[in-house]
Amino acid sequence: MKKIVLIIAIGLFFTLQFGCDEDKTLDIEPIGQPTESNFFRNETEMTQAVFGVYQKLSFFYKFQVQNFLQRTDLLPSDDLTRNNSGPFENLSLLDQFDSRIGLTYQYTYQLIARANTLLQKIEENESFAYTNQPELANVHRGEALFLRSLMYLKLWNTFGTAPLVTERIVDLGNAFPPNSVGTQLLDQAVQDLTEAQNFLPDVWDDANLGRATSNSAKGLLVKVLVFRGSVTGNNADFAQALTVFNSMSGVSLAPNYTNNFDAKTENNIESLFEFQAARNSDPKINDWLLSGTDDFPANGSLNAFYGYFSPLPSFIPGVTYTATSSLLNSYEDDDPRLTLSFNPNEDIFNVIKYVGEEYDEIAEVTDPGEALSNNNPRILRYADVMLLAAEAIVRSNGSLDQAIDLVNQIRERARNSVSPPSAIPANLAVPATAQEALEIIFNERRLELAVEEGHRWHDLRRRHIAGEIDLTTWDFDSSDPTFQFLERNINFPLPDNEVVESPNLNQNDGY
Repeated sequence: MKKIVLIIAIGLFFTLQFGCDEDKTLDIEPIGQPTESNFFRNETEMTQAVFGVYQKLSFFYKFQVQNFLQRTDLLPSDDLTRNNSGPFENLSLLDQFDSRIGLTYQYTYQLIARANTLLQKIEENESFAYTNQPELANVHRGEALFLRSLMYLKLWNTFGTAPLVTERIVDLGNAFPPNSVGTQLLDQAVQDLTEAQNFLPDVWDDANLGRATSNSAKGLLVKVLVFRGSVTGNNADFAQALTVFNSMSGVSLAPNYTNNFDAKTENNIESLFEFQAARNSDPKINDWLLSGTDDFPANGSLNAFYGYFSPLPSFIPGVTYTATSSLLNSYEDDDPRLTLSFNPNEDIFNVIKYVGEEYDEIAEVTDPGEALSNNNPRILRYADVMLLAAEAIVRSNGSLDQAIDLVNQIRERARNSVSPPSAIPANLAVPATAQEALEIIFNERRLELAVEEGHRWHDLRRRHIAGEIDLTTWDFDSSDPTFQFLERNINFPLPDNEVVESPNLNQNDGY
C-alpha cells in the first residue's frame, strides 16, 4: 500500500486563516515550501488534505499524561468508576478551568476548521483540481461533511450549547461565533449527513479501508436523528431515521461479538466507522492515514491509548477505570458478553474489552511501557444503529414485535459468540407497553455497548434532557462517597479562556 505524506496538508490548514494587510506584507513565496496559493491543485493534494481532517481524530484517542480525553465520555456514566476520584468521576467537581475540557473543545474545533477549509477549497478549485477524476470532488465533500458532523454530535453531547461554525473563518470579525441554541448542532449534522450519504462510496478498496462510506453517513444520521427526536419529541425524526436505516445495505452483525474489539478483525462487516490506530514507524495496516517518514512521522502518534483499563503505564497511578457493580450485575450470569468484556472476579483491572486479560494480541500493544495500542476504537457499529432503529420504532408508535426482533438479533449473536453456544441471553418476549419496550432497548444498549465511546453517558444525558429520568437522583455507583450530580452537569462547562476572550460566547448555566 502507498504511504501518504500529510505534513504539507496538515500545516496548510492553519496557513492564512485570517486576512492580511497587503501593505504590511511581502508578496514572496517561501522557497521550496508549498503554501495555500500553490497547494490544493490536483487530486493527490486534495486527497492529502482529506487525510489531514481524518488525522485530527488521533488527538481524541492518543496518550497524553493526565490529559487523555477518553475520560470525558467514559467516566461520567454508571458503567465505570475510578479508584481515585476526579472531576469526571464526581461531576460536581467539574469546572471551566479543567484542561481536558479545554483540549476537547480545541481539538473538536480544529477538526471542524480543517473540514471547513477543505470544503471551501473543493468549491473554489473543483474545476481544475479534479480534471482526472471529477467524481472525486463529491467523495471528498462527503468525507469532510461526515467528519464535521461527528464533531457536531460530540459538541452537543459534551457542551450542548457550543458555537456552530459552518464556514472557514478568514476574517477576525467572524472569529467569535455565539452559542448555538437548542438542537442547532444536531440540526446541522442532519443536514450535512443527508448530503454525505449520497456523496460517499458504498465501499473502499483494501488500500483505503476505514475511510467513511455511505453506510458510515447513514448510520451516524440514524444516531443524530434519534438523539434529536428523543429530546424534542418530533416523530418526523424517527420516521426519517427508519427510512435511512432501511436503506443501509452490505452491513450486518459480525459473527462473533469479540470481532468488534480485536485488532485482527478491524473494519469488519459490522463496523461503520473506526479510528484507524496504527504504528507510524512500521506501517502494516491503515497506512493511508500515515504520514512523514519513518524517522520523523509528521502527525505524531496514531496509536490508541487504553491504559486506563490496565496497570500501564505504571508511572501514572490512580487512573484505572473499573466496571461498576451496577454494570456487571446488569448481565445475566451466562451472557457471554459479561466474560468476553470483563473479568467480573477482579476488583480492579476488570475491563478486558479492547485489551484482553493479558493486554496481549487483542490490543497489539506497540509500547508496553505506555500501553499504546494498534487496536482501532470502534466509533460507530451496526449493533448501535440497530438498537437506535428499535428505539425509533417504539417512539413512533410502531410495531413492538419489529423493535424487539432487532434486539433479539443482537442477543442471538451474543449467545453464539462462545462454543458451545450459550442458552443466555435468550430471546425476549414482546412487552405489553411501549415504555417497557424502551427500557428493554436501553438495557440492551448498556449491555451491548458497555464502556465504548461514551454511549451510556450520552444515553443517560439525552433521557434526562427529555425528562424520562432524573440524573440528580440517579445511582451512578461511584467509588467517591461524596459523589453528586448537579443539574448544571448535563452540559459540561465551556473552557473559561474561550468565554473570556469571546464577546459573544456565554458560559453554560451553573458554571
